[in-house]
Amino acid sequence: MRRSIIAAVVVGLVVTGCTKTEKDWANQAPQNDGANANVGQSLQLRNAFLLGSADPATPAPEQALYVVLVNGSSRPNRLENVTVEGGGQVRLAGPVEIPPDHAIGTGNQPIGTVSGARGTSVPMTFTFQDRSKVRVMVPVMARTGQYANLPTTPTAPPSASPPATAPPTAPTSPDTISGSPSPTG
Repeated sequence: MRRSIIAAVVVGLVVTGCTKTEKDWANQAPQNDGANANVGQSLQLRNAFLLGSADPATPAPEQALYVVLVNGSSRPNRLENVTVEGGGQVRLAGPVEIPPDHAIGTGNQPIGTVSGARGTSVPMTFTFQDRSKVRVMVPVMARTGQYANLPTTPTAPPSASPPATAPPTAPTSPDTISGSPSPTG
């Protein structure tokens, strides 16, 4: 009898439209393998990862740094530098200017290279012109599967593209350790 009542209530709610059956895509976390974070109110760091060697047991001496930076404000910003906690050096491909309402780092090109980083996840701090910073654990991806054909060095400084056409570089799940984690994407 109790199951019948519960079933009737559920059916009644669905029929009257009192349940939310659609997926709320706006409140989902970004789906990618890299690190994700919000930096303040309008700057987003998406899908940050290092491209390692094909064999994780043999680390690459230099790893490509991939990240998508989205500036949702009306003011330009710039990535000033990236530091590696515990040692290592980051060399950006050139000035990383992020125009208002644009994204940088799209198009499967690294924004720089990292040398001296070890491990499967590397703590890195991204510092911007407006003095904002975010620290994230950047995973190291093996150069296999979907990462096998990605470039290992930048060919030019990153260029801007509108955020509406700026998909993340590779699919799956977020990994943020500090800053303003992005539960909403």
